[in-house]
Amino acid sequence: MSGFNQFTKASLIHSIRVIGEPASIGGNQFQAAFDESSMDVTRHMYGDEDEVTTSAVCIKSALSNAPRVGETLIRVQQRKTYVITEVQADVESYEIKLRAKDA
Repeated sequence: MSGFNQFTKASLIHSIRVIGEPASIGGNQFQAAFDESSMDVTRHMYGDEDEVTTSAVCIKSALSNAPRVGETLIRVQQRKTYVITEVQADVESYEIKLRAKDA
C-alpha cells in the first residue's frame, strides 16, 4: 500500500470515528458519516416536489461487499431507513447517495 493510500485511510478512519454513527446494510454494521445538506427540487406540471438528499461516507474495509444501488441502508441511532440511489468509490471509501425509504 502506498504512503498516500495509508495516509488517506488513516485520516478517513479517524474522521469517521469522530463524526460517524452506526449504520447497517444487509446486517453488516459499520460507522458512517452522514450529510443531509442538499435539497433536490423537481418541478412538475402539478407543483414542486422536494426531497432532502442524504449522503453517507464509509470506509471500504468496513464493508464485506460494495454497496449496490437499490439496497437498504439503516441509520441505526435515528432509526431511519434509506434506499441507496448512487455509489461512488474513492481511494479508501464509498460515498453513498441515499433517499428516505418512506419518501
